[in-house]
Amino acid sequence: RTNDTVTFCNVTDGLRRLYKEKLLPVEQDHDFHSFHSPELTEADFTYRPMVLLLGQYSTGKTTFIRHLLSREYPGLRVGPEPTTDKFIAVIHGAVDQVISGHAAIVDTSLPFKELGNFGNSFLSRFECAKTTCPVLEGISLIDTPGVLSGEKQRLKRGYEFEAVVKWFADRVDMILILFDVSKMDISDEFRRVLQGIQGNDSKIHIMLNKSDALTTPQLMRVYGALMWCLGKVIDTAEVSRVYIGSFWDEPLSNDEQRKLFESEENDLYTHLACLPRSASVRKVNDLIKRARLAKVHAYLLDHLKKKLPSMWGKDSSSKKLISNLTTVYQAIAREHKLSLGDFPDPMLMQEKLADLDFARFAKIDKKKMERLEWMLSVDFPRLLQMLPAETAQIDHSESIVGGASASPFAVLKVNGMNEISVYQSQWLVAPSPEEYRSEFIALGPNPVGKITGQQAKAKMVQSKLPSNALHKIWSLADVDRDGALTLYEFSLAMHFIKMKLDGQDLPASLPPQMLPASESQR
Repeated sequence: RTNDTVTFCNVTDGLRRLYKEKLLPVEQDHDFHSFHSPELTEADFTYRPMVLLLGQYSTGKTTFIRHLLSREYPGLRVGPEPTTDKFIAVIHGAVDQVISGHAAIVDTSLPFKELGNFGNSFLSRFECAKTTCPVLEGISLIDTPGVLSGEKQRLKRGYEFEAVVKWFADRVDMILILFDVSKMDISDEFRRVLQGIQGNDSKIHIMLNKSDALTTPQLMRVYGALMWCLGKVIDTAEVSRVYIGSFWDEPLSNDEQRKLFESEENDLYTHLACLPRSASVRKVNDLIKRARLAKVHAYLLDHLKKKLPSMWGKDSSSKKLISNLTTVYQAIAREHKLSLGDFPDPMLMQEKLADLDFARFAKIDKKKMERLEWMLSVDFPRLLQMLPAETAQIDHSESIVGGASASPFAVLKVNGMNEISVYQSQWLVAPSPEEYRSEFIALGPNPVGKITGQQAKAKMVQSKLPSNALHKIWSLADVDRDGALTLYEFSLAMHFIKMKLDGQDLPASLPPQMLPASESQR
């Protein structure tokens, strides 16, 4: 086989094989796992999508999970005080069961093996809650302890809270950050958490919860305050998506914005329902990003090793290289034609390189690097070509919105559907000419029973629709293309005007069931 070209059964199989055969050897040679991220396990490739919930205490994280599952999970506790004091992975199981953290990390079917690196103090605060629920057949949910304010909580946790959150953030498919409308402040620990998960910006979604407690003017002010607070913490060019609503099963205290809340909930639940389809894309993207980082990491360590003097002055040379790491990055990028955007944070690398002996770093293995380059340039594009067909076979997790069929209260926004267009078919029926006969007669049809284009225009512009929409309506209604409208054609025009005013998209052409049945309908 030329350049180790391999055939893949599916995307997951391809990712697993490429990692084991081409990427892992480079990672092991250059101690990638100590610098950046632990070795990937089998479950990292096969496990269902995960959603991480973050927020300060009493923002509704656990309540939202209960609302989403429509049932309680084992060990669930809800209250106004900080009740969730553990990381809880809510996963699908045949029976209700709580698995301790120590047991969860040795279960090869779960992707939590590397959490053992955080020690017993963390494992005693981590557990898996297995429960039977259709929602959990498509996704898993990670509930987290409420972030508190003050230095005491940070010191008393007994484990690196921010590091654990970052571990989960790097591996989940979606990060939901909840805010309570009555608690908009961002504590010091919460600020560190949000800054620590940077690099996962595309996964982050904000939920402004308990919004029914506010009137419309109050909600506008709170939303503005939230965006101002986030702008100081989440340093991205684009604004994070914010879902506004009350995500629980209690009656709304103030339903002025019920329509907005329903639309926001549909958007959020649709995104969650689509995660099983998008999981493969996310895994491919993450492995490509990891491979590019491993590539620059290998060249970096090789460069540092080569720059050391052979005899004396190794310590001073090492310190000089570390202090000028950004210049080193630029030199490596020029030499190997690499993107500076692929290089790790220089400040973090300076900390990790400070106490290391550069002479112990491994040299570049040209054959392994060629295989890695082939994976990036050939194998990954082949995997991406397999994605459309494979994702099309994966169903949306429709149980998240209560089922496959839409209702006036919940709509799965896929295939171009939204709260309005999902009911388009109800409009695509033949109108009743009798409903519009009096309006037609008032316009003064000619002896053959038609009104001119100018007569019709005077009536149609009363809708205040723009001219391009009225032009399309005319094209649909003027079936015989004679520039005039019969009673039935006029009925079609008025019907489509009502349809457009209802927010529906007009059909591309007149559906067969709306064509005039015979000349007697004119």
